[in-house]
Order: sequence, then C-alpha cells, then structure tokens
Amino acid sequence: MSNIKCKICESHTTLILDTQFNHEYFKCGECDFIFQSNVHHVSYEEERNVYDKHNNSLEDEKYVARFENFLDKATGEFVHKGDSLDYGSGPEPVLSVLLERRGFNSYIYDRHYAKDVDYKSRKYDLITSTEVFEHFHEPICDIKNIVDLLKEKGVLAVMTMFPPKDIEVFKDWWYRRDPTHISFYSLKTFEKIAEIFNLEILYSDDKSIISFRKK
Repeated sequence: MSNIKCKICESHTTLILDTQFNHEYFKCGECDFIFQSNVHHVSYEEERNVYDKHNNSLEDEKYVARFENFLDKATGEFVHKGDSLDYGSGPEPVLSVLLERRGFNSYIYDRHYAKDVDYKSRKYDLITSTEVFEHFHEPICDIKNIVDLLKEKGVLAVMTMFPPKDIEVFKDWWYRRDPTHISFYSLKTFEKIAEIFNLEILYSDDKSIISFRKK
C-alpha cells in the first residue's frame, strides 16, 4: 500500500512499478482508478506536440464511422436535440460536425485548439468527451467542470479505453504507452464518479464507451 491517495475517491492506493518505461502508477483499492505519478507527466508543450501528430478528419471514413458508432451507442437512445458541447474537440472538430448533422446546436472546447471560446456561458443537453478523460491531471476537478455545464437531465457521453483488470496485462497495454495518457477508469471507477456527482449510468460497453444522465 502506498501513501498516495486516489485522485477520485481519496482511498488508499497500491504502487505499480513499470520497469519498461521506469514509470510509477497507483491503483485505488476502492474504485480501481489507475493514475500515473505526477513526476512523469509531460509538459503542456510536449502534450501539444503529441496532439499535433494526430491526423483525424472528416475525410477519414474509418475515423468518422468510429464516432458515428460512439454517438449511436452513447447518445442515440437518450438525447436527440438541443445544445451540445464537444469537450476536448481536438485540432479538427469532427464530432461537432457530426452532432450538427444530427440536429444539435454544436459548440466546442479544447485546451489546446479552442481554449479561448466562450463555452461556459450556457448549459448543455449533451456533452461529449472522446479520448480526453485519459489526459486529465486532476480528474475530479475536470469532471466537476463538465458536470456543472450539463442541464438537469443532460447527458454526458465519454469515450476512453477501460484498463485491463490484470496488472501484468496493464503493464504491457498499448494504450498507456502514449505519454499523455495518465488516467485510466474502469467501470467501477465510473460508478464511483456517478455516485460522487449524482449521475445515472445510462450505457456502458465496459470497454471504451460510457454515458451518464445528470439527475
């Protein structure tokens, strides 16, 4: 047991030593949240350099199909119109365009590519956040900021890879090799998040997609 408290529920954690990259992670004994030691976090500039290498656009049919599948599963049955926010929209806001095509009034925010937009002046019926939660340095603060922007009964739809349950498998997991991926949430973690923020879990594939409704 380590002396580092969980960033989600403040319970005790267990140290995970990664000899491959000489990194330290901590896994919560209560909610299963896994997070990288702060000393290994890359800078804002290094983070931006990684993101600039991503080449995702509306012309990429597989990328668009992945987002359409996400929207079908995470939002299709639960919210159909209103104001939407893509939180962490990336260099090209593909998801925002797809939401507009579905009839939403779509807005974006991104801490690198759309950080000066006035996204806090309204509340949203739907907030999407795809491949973003794994980058959170202080997840409770970031998630609170998101939940505060939801209307009552609003939907939050998240895409992020759930970590392997076996620690040895986690150590070889490709997803954590991205130096900007520092926070990993299992279904149990998201259940704790739902409890903390008074959210109802609407859907989860227990792999990479989960959606909530604000009670």
